[in-house]
Amino acid sequence: MKKMIAILLVAAMCLGLAACSSSTAGTTTAETTTATTAAADTTATTAASSTNSSSAYPLPENTTGKVFKIGLSNAYMGNDWRQIMCSVAEWTAAQEPFASNVEFNIVQSDNSAEAQIAAIESMIDAGYDAILIDPSSTSALTSVIKEAQDAGIVVVVFDQGVDYEDVYKISTDYILRAQIGAEYIVQMLGDKGGNVIMDQGLEGASQGTEEYNAAKAVFEAAGNINIVATYQSQYEQGSTYTGVSTALTAADTIDAVWTQGPMTGVIQAFTDAGKDVPVIVGGGYGVYNGDALHMLDGSYNGLVWLSGMPGMSAIAIYEAYCILCGQTDGFEKNNIINDLYLCSNNSDTVSALEGVTINPITEGTNCWRDQADSFGWPVVPTDFCLQPTIADIFSK
Repeated sequence: MKKMIAILLVAAMCLGLAACSSSTAGTTTAETTTATTAAADTTATTAASSTNSSSAYPLPENTTGKVFKIGLSNAYMGNDWRQIMCSVAEWTAAQEPFASNVEFNIVQSDNSAEAQIAAIESMIDAGYDAILIDPSSTSALTSVIKEAQDAGIVVVVFDQGVDYEDVYKISTDYILRAQIGAEYIVQMLGDKGGNVIMDQGLEGASQGTEEYNAAKAVFEAAGNINIVATYQSQYEQGSTYTGVSTALTAADTIDAVWTQGPMTGVIQAFTDAGKDVPVIVGGGYGVYNGDALHMLDGSYNGLVWLSGMPGMSAIAIYEAYCILCGQTDGFEKNNIINDLYLCSNNSDTVSALEGVTINPITEGTNCWRDQADSFGWPVVPTDFCLQPTIADIFSK
């Protein structure tokens, strides 16, 4: 689900290079000396960007008189999500209050635990105040995380998890996402209920199994939903098309498809079989824009979601900054963020679920003809204190 065509990879890379030359935010590799510009010299702010005064992310005042040295350790750049994640981090560090109070760098390393450990050890030796980690391993980084903590460094882990519990973590609520998708189908089918096909995700992926079980529990509780077939999307359109094409023969009528990602493959499978497209739930980075446009153009009933936003890196910067400023109230070790964005052609029928607003699918607002099918927006939660524009992240 984290694939991207070349144009967005290039755009994200260009932004990273631009940020290095004009702001505190810099990117370096573990094999080279970290280079930064003075925090006070940065002026990279765009007029179209906005500051959100939402109480969900209040911006603290730095009364320490210190410019904090914050670094992000990243061990992989091979997909669009990581490219965008780094670009969002650089943009965030170039905005106030971070621009005047933070010296920020991204330290890249090879995609191995050994290389990332070596990079983090170098960051410890370099005297960072906080290290943000998108980890390459769930277990191998525990010792180096403890080493950083013993040195008085604030450590925030995001995106991928680690087995070590005594560290600040940021993750998305994928269980809630799965449940909301199932609840949407239950509401759309109403008292009559119906036959549903379910996506089991990626073989061997524990998260996919957890999401499947969470959604299945909602269907079972409804009492009028029949799960007639399952398939594995592998989080991509081709496997979705093949799996659904086989699964839709399980019953004469299929009323809904709950997928953990791609929706366009579902639409194509039903269309090619000469069947009406049912209610569909799905989405995610790597397929979002194409799916939303297909749903809009076909006026299909369904729910398109985004979560697991690349802007987790921005939240990690925010969290580390707050802790360094002495503002630790409200920060739990395991911070499960509300980054779920929903849109639908049926927002007038089902306008919200579990407190999450369902937005109407609208061209130019949450889907775009001039963007790739894999494009996804927003990249930060809508209640985050800083709101970039598309141009901030994908244009020079």
